Amino acid sequence: MSIQDTVLRYLEALSKERLMSLQTVKAYDADLRQFVSWLRNQGITGLKEASELLPKQIRSFWAERRSNGLSAQSMKRAQSAMRGFFKYAMKHRLIEKNPMSAMESPKSQRPLPKALSETDVTMLINSPETENIFGLRDRAMFEVLYGSGLRVSELAGLTRDQIDYDNLLLRVTGKGSKERIIPMTEAAAKVLKDYLGRLFSEIPESRNTDQIFVNKSGCQISTRSIARMIDKYVRHLAMMKNVSPHQFRHSFATHLLNNGADIRAVQEMLGHESLSTTQIYTKISKERLMQTYRQSHPRSGENR
Repeated sequence: MSIQDTVLRYLEALSKERLMSLQTVKAYDADLRQFVSWLRNQGITGLKEASELLPKQIRSFWAERRSNGLSAQSMKRAQSAMRGFFKYAMKHRLIEKNPMSAMESPKSQRPLPKALSETDVTMLINSPETENIFGLRDRAMFEVLYGSGLRVSELAGLTRDQIDYDNLLLRVTGKGSKERIIPMTEAAAKVLKDYLGRLFSEIPESRNTDQIFVNKSGCQISTRSIARMIDKYVRHLAMMKNVSPHQFRHSFATHLLNNGADIRAVQEMLGHESLSTTQIYTKISKERLMQTYRQSHPRSGENR
């Protein structure tokens, strides 16, 4: 079997068996294409030959990629893609050793998520004109994004049967097709009811889809359209900053922890498998605490 065929089978396994997100599979695909191209330039076309690469040859490949501007974080992901690829080939007895087994991943400092201030969030939520159906839709999306900490893909795919108005809950299917139950604010429930109460009469085409949030054609709104919608309101408010849909999720987690929420509860609401992923938000809370201390305490050094 050729290297290219093995790569295709490996990526298919990631998608179907490990339920890896489409975005990650695409990134792995790009990383492995770079590797296959490099192998071809070295005169290596067989999978067995590739498995016999020496550590210095592997280092040469990474040095070339770093010189072309590959960041430490992207390099870590690319190495993970290659390790997994060779493990897959070994599992299916296509090769006998993994040339990546001796390689150490580069150390990278994960940047802290950028949360909006509570004031900025409030400004954005209140900015849509709710007299028209699309302004009402935008207000509902803001309320749900921030009120329940959804991923933008989860928001775009939200359907009517996922809403429990009586108990103020949302039932969401997230990464890896895992379902979780998330609280919903009263404000989000109210604006959703108002929006859905007008939807069919004002956009009749929306009857053809189960999705709540639709575009002018009545089709499910895309994640890209949601990002553009947010950017429109940011520019209208002259906020002078870039705001992504994911920052509402960051803000949701950060503000909960700032106000005393239990980190395990936040982990469950976000749908994080590992607590360490959620703990990054505690660092933001600690930085905010230290900033307040330095600015407020008379002997902190900044007020002398």
